Amino acid sequence: MAGTLRGVLQMPARVAAVAGVTLTQLIRMRLFLVPAVVAVLFLALQFIPYQENISMEYQGVAQLQFLKDVCLGCMQLFGVVFSVAATSLLIPRDTEDRILYTILCKPVPRFDYLLGKALGVICLLALMLALMDGMMSLLLHLRGSQIAAELSAALTAHGYTAEEIRPYLDQVATAGNSWNLQRGILAALLGYSVLTGFTLLISCCTSGSIVSIIFGLGGYFIGMFQSSLFTTFSTAPGTSPLMRSAETCCAVLLPDFSLFSITDTASAGTPLSAHTLGMLALIAGGYLLLHLLTATWVFGRKEF
Repeated sequence: MAGTLRGVLQMPARVAAVAGVTLTQLIRMRLFLVPAVVAVLFLALQFIPYQENISMEYQGVAQLQFLKDVCLGCMQLFGVVFSVAATSLLIPRDTEDRILYTILCKPVPRFDYLLGKALGVICLLALMLALMDGMMSLLLHLRGSQIAAELSAALTAHGYTAEEIRPYLDQVATAGNSWNLQRGILAALLGYSVLTGFTLLISCCTSGSIVSIIFGLGGYFIGMFQSSLFTTFSTAPGTSPLMRSAETCCAVLLPDFSLFSITDTASAGTPLSAHTLGMLALIAGGYLLLHLLTATWVFGRKEF
């Protein structure tokens, strides 16, 4: 009993040690260059010509919305690719470098090892998303200030009063950065955390990084349309109870990633409450725990 309790109390230290090693491995892969490339892309958006076929009062809002859409698209693409690619490389890289044998010969439970690996990826992913989010926020602030000044001067030249100009400036401010947008980005990070756990499970079931990447990306895109796909199969005529049971098992193991893809709607102004974000956090935690437990069971039966 005392040994079990001691092992539980030492679990955070073991997980933190594995997560630290994982974070160091990922940094040595020079993945920090990705935000630099994205920063250059964000800066290049300043020189893209915008549409001029709308009225002067709403051009600034359209420009800021375009900036947000492109920046969020880059962040979403990075999140998916990084979650799958980085996670798929972890176990094969540890096996190749003999790190896996060094860790497993010590009193480190396999669940702690896999949890540390997942947390290492999630930590670096959160850091890089925070950097890109900061660059996007700075870009929106600078561009929004410029647009507000130009719009105010243009409307004043057309004879608008300060009271008449105020609503248009408020629309420009609303189209920029907001806490609602930040909640949407946090929801996306929760989805990438689930994708990390799912890819780690796939990596434990396969024998190569390329195969894990293919199945990880395939599982993500299937999960994006999980609800419509399973509804179509379930309502099809002649579907057997066995097939429905198989669909239920797939729905449990394969996450519904569309639940976390609410960044675009949050960017468009749809309110995202703290309660909704909390529910998504609980769902993400449940998926991550399920995938790690399943991966531990598979990992314990593999021969290295």
